[in-house]
This record gives sequence, structure tokens and C-alpha cells, in this order.
Amino acid sequence: MFEFRQIASLVAAVGCLAPPSAPAQSTSGVVTGFCRIVRGWTNYSTAFNATHDLGAEGDFATVASFYTPATDALPVEYGVIVVWLGSDNQRLDFAGFEFCVSIWSSVDAFRLDPRQGDLATYTFAAPTGGSPQQPDTTTRGGRPAYELRFHLTNAPPTLTQCQTCLVGFAARARVQQEGELFVPTGPQEGPSDVQAGSLVPFGFDYLINAGGLTIYSGQLATELLVQPLGALPSLSVRREADALQLSWPAGGGCYALEATDALGPAAAWVPVPEIPQETNGLIVLTLSPTTAVRFFRLVK
Repeated sequence: MFEFRQIASLVAAVGCLAPPSAPAQSTSGVVTGFCRIVRGWTNYSTAFNATHDLGAEGDFATVASFYTPATDALPVEYGVIVVWLGSDNQRLDFAGFEFCVSIWSSVDAFRLDPRQGDLATYTFAAPTGGSPQQPDTTTRGGRPAYELRFHLTNAPPTLTQCQTCLVGFAARARVQQEGELFVPTGPQEGPSDVQAGSLVPFGFDYLINAGGLTIYSGQLATELLVQPLGALPSLSVRREADALQLSWPAGGGCYALEATDALGPAAAWVPVPEIPQETNGLIVLTLSPTTAVRFFRLVK
């Protein structure tokens, strides 16, 4: 006797790494793709050089963050924390730099040409947001940290659902004496972001393979806002003979199915061990009957 008491639910996971207090979505339809910036935070730790000297033969360094869109999306705005390092007799002048935000389709594309993205490269004479005059905070080491922001609305590429890309930053010094801008790591744990360039010790592959070179696992203090082009994948449930069939769109391959016996703040969500199959554009999982109540969700 099959008792149809299993219940399916969907928890929308937009991939935001922001602190719990940070909003994941605005009323304009723009959402947070990822966020590792904690405004006013003084404990920014290890920082990666992100400075280019102008000219084809100049030294250079680029930093980039991994991003896997929850849905197809357009990049809207990029934010980055920078810390300046110069000589004792120097004064920081952001007019001495031009800034570059690039998007790569893969690590291989980043490795092939870290100076510019194969999907898009945006060059700015000055930040389009943030405050180059007023520091966001002063680090525990006594250096000012600035939040710079850049609008990416000029012919943005479509970032494909569940396809991991890289979004990177470089600051090109107009003259070598301008000093260097470093991008620090934020407080979030996770696999290391990447860095490439002739200024990078050991080569940037070292940062990738280390899986956490810095105190905070190499998650750069960056943020990306995006405009979703579609809805999050929905989880469907139906009775199939004497079994329960769960399905969701095959395009949501970066989503996994989890289950719990009870909802609430203390709910213990665990991965569903059964392996689904892909058929007719859907990912399908058929479960044996049970009299227990179970709740299901998709998580990215």
C-alpha cells in the first residue's frame, strides 16, 4: 500500500556568499551573485597584488574570483576592496591608475590570457562607484582599504547557468612610481580564488592547487551583482505507479537534491543518496514508497 505523504519543496539558492545581514536581492531585479566584502571590516588579511605596469612588456598581476550562476545572468556591477602600497614619501592618487574588470569562460581561458577576458573586458579611467577619497576602513596593519565599484552595463555577456566562469580585476599604473594596489581576502571559507601574472611567486597555478593558501582560504574581497535572465529551477513531484518521482530541469546540473524529515530552524538537510538520471531535458529521481513524511529541496 503506497501512502503518498512525501512532500517536495524548493529552497532558492542564488549562490550569494554575503554575510547573513547582506541583502541577496533588490527591488530592481538585480541580485548578488557573490559577495565577500564586509564593509568597515578591519581584519583583511593576506592580499594579492593586482597591479599592471602599462606597456606590453610591463610587469602585471591579475586576480579573479570563481562564479557559477544560479540562472543565466547578465553582470551588472563589480565591487572590490583595494589596499594601496607605496613608498613612505608617496601619496595615493587613484588618477594614476586605470582599472580593468574582465570575465573569462574558464580557468583554461584565464591561464591562456590573464591580461583580458575571453568573454568581456571593461576598462575604466576611474571607478564608477565607491569612494576613492574616503577609505571604507583602515586595516589592522594601519593601511587604508577602499571599496571601488564598476558598472558592467556596456554589452555584458550572458553568463550561463551552472557554468563556472571567472571575474577578475587589475589596476594599471600609469607610471611605475604610483605604487601598487592589492586585493585582500575576505572572511569566507572556500576554495582559493586565483591570481596570474609575472609578479606572482611560484606561478598562479600554485594558488589554485593549494586549495587555501591564505588564512581565509583565498576568497578575494570582491562582489558581483547580476541580473537573472530566468527563474531558478523548480522541483516537481508526482506519483509514478507505486513510486515517487522527483524531477528538475537538466540545465540545473549544479543543483543537488537534499531531504529532511521535518522543517524549521533546526532542520537537518542531508543529501539524497540515490543517483538521478537525465532524460528528455529533465533530471529525474524515482524513490521507493515509504510512509514517512519527507521534505525535499534543491541547493546550489
